[in-house]
Amino acid sequence: MNKFLISTALLAAFLLAVKVLSISDKTVKENIPIVIDIDISAGISYNEVECLAQNIYFEARGEPMTGQIAVAYVALNRKHDERYPNTLCEVIKQGPISVWFLTEQNKIVPLRHQCQFSWWCDGRSDSPKDMWAWGLAMDVAEGVINDKYDDPTYGALWYHNTDVDPSWNRQLVYTTKIENHVFYR
Repeated sequence: MNKFLISTALLAAFLLAVKVLSISDKTVKENIPIVIDIDISAGISYNEVECLAQNIYFEARGEPMTGQIAVAYVALNRKHDERYPNTLCEVIKQGPISVWFLTEQNKIVPLRHQCQFSWWCDGRSDSPKDMWAWGLAMDVAEGVINDKYDDPTYGALWYHNTDVDPSWNRQLVYTTKIENHVFYR
């Protein structure tokens, strides 16, 4: 096992979680650096942990931990499915890109609203702003990659928010509903 301890001042701003402890009537805030513990021999890089954490953050940050684990497992299940790319970053960022930006600006820009995961191509910033939620997403990503949690989706490869009812779900097998997401395989 290799451990990544993020300690530089620049990255620390992004990777610090605030642990709130109640001591009597006082609230004490303690900065806890996130330690990412992954098995490099398993073929997972820190970059992939970060991609998975971004997906958890942007797709499920308001969900309880089980909902965040479920969203993470969909990406991991896709990584292991031959119909999808072989890395978590490629799975999460899958979708068409702008040819103009690539040829004229040498920049990869996804086509808006045509991605597998909506946050990747919604035109908004992909930088986390809520550091508490980002810390939790990093922790969940590390836990899912290291198989610390069972897959609550029962092998799901797709999900959608309960606020929508996409036509594509009628061809799939329902597996479960967790908080605001419905899962399918």
